[in-house]
Amino acid sequence: GRTAAWQGPHQNVTTQLTNNKSYTTSVWVRSQNGTPSAKATLTLTANGTTNYVQLTPAQTINANGWTQLTGTTTVSWTGTLTNASFYVETAAGTDGIYIDDASLQ
Repeated sequence: GRTAAWQGPHQNVTTQLTNNKSYTTSVWVRSQNGTPSAKATLTLTANGTTNYVQLTPAQTINANGWTQLTGTTTVSWTGTLTNASFYVETAAGTDGIYIDDASLQ
């Protein structure tokens, strides 16, 4: 049911984040069909401003097996954090995607 590349499985992590902390991300991804490029992203909203943090480099995925996306990034914001969402998206297109064993630590 994805209608845009940024739409993908997501989880609200607002209360789990600490400002200026380094987080390691790991998530296993595969496509329903096709070979899109996928990445993990964090949306941060603080003081009414939304920013996007790329948590993993984009990698090509396919339907024949699982691909692990990993990365380490320092997450920071200014002001009061009101929303944070961890999600997996594709670089383009709306291919169906599956995720498994996702972590943001």
